[in-house]
Amino acid sequence: MFRNFKIRTRLVLLFIILALLPLIVTVVIVYKDTGDALQSKISTYSVQVMSQVSQNIKRELDRLQNDSVEIEFSDVVQQTLLHYNQMSPWEIENAQYTMRQNLAKKFSFLHDVSDVLIYTRQRKKINAYGDYGISFNLKKEYLKPYLDRLYRQGGGVVWIPVNTDSEEHLVKYATSAEQLSKSNGVVMGRAVKSLSEGDIIGYLMIRTNERYLSNIYKDIDIGQDADIFVLDRNGVVVSSRSSRVPVTSRYPDGNLIQNIRDNFKNGSYVFNYEFNGQRYLVSYAPIQSVGWFVVGKIPYSYLHSDAQQMYADAIYIGISCFIAAVFLAYLFSASILAPLKRLRKVMNQAEQGNLSVSVSDGSNDEIGEITQHFNNMLTEINNLLENVKNTEHQKRLAELKALQAQINPHFLSNTLNTVRFLAKAQKAQNIESIITSLIQLFHMTMGKGDDLIPIREEIEYIKNYINIQEYRYLNKFKINYGLEPEILGYKIPRLILQPVVENALLHGIGPMEGQGLIVIKGFVYENDIKFVITDNGTGIPPQKLETILQKRSTGLNGMGIANVNERIKLYFGRQYGLSIESVPDLYTTVEVTLPAVRQGREA
Repeated sequence: MFRNFKIRTRLVLLFIILALLPLIVTVVIVYKDTGDALQSKISTYSVQVMSQVSQNIKRELDRLQNDSVEIEFSDVVQQTLLHYNQMSPWEIENAQYTMRQNLAKKFSFLHDVSDVLIYTRQRKKINAYGDYGISFNLKKEYLKPYLDRLYRQGGGVVWIPVNTDSEEHLVKYATSAEQLSKSNGVVMGRAVKSLSEGDIIGYLMIRTNERYLSNIYKDIDIGQDADIFVLDRNGVVVSSRSSRVPVTSRYPDGNLIQNIRDNFKNGSYVFNYEFNGQRYLVSYAPIQSVGWFVVGKIPYSYLHSDAQQMYADAIYIGISCFIAAVFLAYLFSASILAPLKRLRKVMNQAEQGNLSVSVSDGSNDEIGEITQHFNNMLTEINNLLENVKNTEHQKRLAELKALQAQINPHFLSNTLNTVRFLAKAQKAQNIESIITSLIQLFHMTMGKGDDLIPIREEIEYIKNYINIQEYRYLNKFKINYGLEPEILGYKIPRLILQPVVENALLHGIGPMEGQGLIVIKGFVYENDIKFVITDNGTGIPPQKLETILQKRSTGLNGMGIANVNERIKLYFGRQYGLSIESVPDLYTTVEVTLPAVRQGREA
């Protein structure tokens, strides 16, 4: 198939394949390995970042918890909660003022605490710290359940996220929540116990602005469009640095918190996650003291962005190399094709008969060697032509001498009879047999008698010819006769069958390996005589079979197959003659069709 293409085309195709295969393999491996390496490194980095953020948040929460312990056990708080019902409004106001002064010193500079509220057992509110005019007020549907939870915790800390929707406002929309710095918040609450009795005497709530927590991680870069936020154990967003993840609402996909819990049990802090048709790499770290999780969500589009850039660069470089390879292949092929074209041009001139041409090529490559061999071949052909001319001249001289020295056929026949007599006298039976057959053949070729002879004489002539050839070929072949006895008296032209048998022996059986077989059949068919001569020799190629009846090759008697066919047609008509069927390396069959003639009459 490839030989149907030009050499330049094949070379260019080869270079293309050799350039494309490494390119494709390299690009695929680089893209995969780079993506995997980047994902592995970013996974490790993000887990470390989440762990560090978790520790920083926990440290701040622990500080607030320690502050809450100091507040709940302070004298003014204990006394106010224990005697609140017996205190006058002025005493309550004075106690509230004292608390505000004490806590202002603590929270004004150290924390982003916006409000500190104290509730009595009867859930009377005391503003211990914060903007007195616009104080922190949870709505009833949030406050009551929260205080109940504080009571059930028995002094344990309970953290909840809050926003403006969960707070009461005296003048709605009077100013923006952001201007008040109270847009989102995190409330830490606990039940206050009596120092002396240990029973619950009230509740403490400390509200810190959520931005105090989000400031811890807002400038951390873990990737474009990546989110960092804090979830509680129920999947509620406690803190977030992006409006895409609003605080106090449940995370849109409830499966995220479940995946975090499952991986946390297995000790894995990073996993793959799909949401809204997009894939993410999620890393997290627990905040053990409060049951929260710091979560980082990185889109895969960012993870593979660098790999895709490297992939694009690799493709660009590969395409450049590919184009260069094709260009070099084109130039390289020219070094092969140019001398081949020169050689082909000279060959065409030699084909047209100009054998005096030559090709000048001093290269040491294979083409140079072929060119040198071609020049040598032309030189040798010229020498051979000269030798042929000389040989033909000598041949003509020899033929002239041979004609001058022709022997009289009768003298040659008498000489052969003398040789046969001597062989018989010396009991050289093989020589006698060959000479006898040769004499009979010689008499047949001399053409004595009528042009038509009985079939039995033609068969005897074939047998004498076969007898001679058996000594030559040393049992190379066998011959079988299948002749109907009634046809032996019919007459046919002399030397009709022998050239066919000779052709089967010389060209069919002779070249083959092993012993051959020739079968001669003769019979009457619809007032005609048919002979079928079959051999199992090398056969005749189809292209040669079409022209064999036109070739005038000769054998022992000077008559070829084409000659026999023409003699029959001239003698009896165009409907008679030879037909040949052959399968290469299997068999050849020659069918001879003649009219049935007896005693000079057509039967």
